[in-house]
Amino acid sequence: MTDEMKINNYLIRGIVEANIDVSKKEKSYFSLVKFEYKVDLEDTYSFKDMISFIYIFTNFSPILLQDKNSFLIFLKNTKIHKSKALINKLSQECKNKFDIDIENIGITLNSMNDTYKTLMDRVDKYFVMSKLSSSNKIFYGTVDFDYYDTMDSSKILQNIFNKSSHINLNNLYKGIPIQETARIYSFNDGIIQVKIKPNKIPFYEKEKFTFIQHDLIPDIIKANILKIDRNRFIIVLNNLQFLKSSPVERSNVRIEPNKNIHAILTKGHKKLAEGNIISISENSISLKVPLEQTDILSAKDLFHNELSIKFLLANDKNFLSPIKLTTYIFNIVNDQIILNISPNVAEIKKIRNYISMQQSALLTTLKLELK
Repeated sequence: MTDEMKINNYLIRGIVEANIDVSKKEKSYFSLVKFEYKVDLEDTYSFKDMISFIYIFTNFSPILLQDKNSFLIFLKNTKIHKSKALINKLSQECKNKFDIDIENIGITLNSMNDTYKTLMDRVDKYFVMSKLSSSNKIFYGTVDFDYYDTMDSSKILQNIFNKSSHINLNNLYKGIPIQETARIYSFNDGIIQVKIKPNKIPFYEKEKFTFIQHDLIPDIIKANILKIDRNRFIIVLNNLQFLKSSPVERSNVRIEPNKNIHAILTKGHKKLAEGNIISISENSISLKVPLEQTDILSAKDLFHNELSIKFLLANDKNFLSPIKLTTYIFNIVNDQIILNISPNVAEIKKIRNYISMQQSALLTTLKLELK
C-alpha cells in the first residue's frame, strides 16, 4: 500500500468517525452510499463534470474516494427511504446527461450504536451484494431491516415496530400532501391498528389506502384502509405492500408562502440580490428578484460560490425568527434564482415548522370542502 493510499484511508476513517460522533451527539441520522465508477484517465473532464453534478444534485454532500474505483457519499439528515429514491434518480440523471453508468450501489443508514467498523461493514455488504447481482440493482438496508433477507417480513416488521412505534402516514388530497405522525396501537397477523389525530379522519374516509413511512424501513409501505374507528381514533390497515416507488418519494414538500418573505442574498458582506421568496422546501428556495439583478448575477458566474441568504420566518407562536443559510445558486430562470440551501438541524426544524403551518392552513380550507 502506498503512502498516498494509507493517508487516504485515515482521511476517510477520520471523516466517517466524525459523522458518527456528531450524529450521536445531535441524535441525527445520515445515509452512507457506496458506488463504483471506473474512471477513464483519458477522459477526466467527463468524470469532473459528473462529480460536480453529483455534488450539486445531492445538495453538496461530501464525496470521498475510497479506492481506485469506489466512492462514498454522506447524505446528512436523510433517512434511507429518501436516500434510495435520491440515488436511484441520480443514477438515471447521470445516464441521461453524461451517458455514464454508476454501477454497484450500496446504501445504509447509520445507527446510534455504530462504530466505524460496523457502519463500513454494513455498507460494504450491500455494495458487494450489488456487485454480485446480475440485475444492477441498488442494495440497501439498516441494522434492523435487510430488504433482501429471506426472513419473514412480518417478523421483521414486528421487531421494528417494537423498537419504534412511530410512523408517518401520507396521502394526497387534491394534490396537497396529507401527512401526520402517528403511533402504532397494535400489530398482529399483518393487521396494523394506528392511533390518529381526530381532525384527519375526514380525509382517510375518502381514501382506500395510505402510505406508511418508518425511519428504520428502507421502502415505503402501501396499506389498505380496512376500517376507521371514530370513537377511539383508530385506523385499521391491512394488505401491506413494500413499494419501490410511491408519491411519498416525491414528498420533499415545497410550499408557496401566503405572505411576502423578504430575503437578501449575499457573498461575504456584499449584497448580491434581494427579493421575495416564492417557494421554499427543506433543501431549496426560489427567490424572485428584479430582472436586472438576475442579469448581473448570470454575468458574474457565481454558480460554484458559497453564498448566504437571510430572511425572517414565522413560527407557530406568530413570532418572526431570523434565519441565515449557506446557499449555492442552482439555476437562474428569468427573474427567479433557484438556490440549494444547507440548513443545520435547528434551521431544518424552523423550516419544517413553517411548512407544517402553511399546510395546516390549506387543510383547514379543504376540510370545509369535505363537509
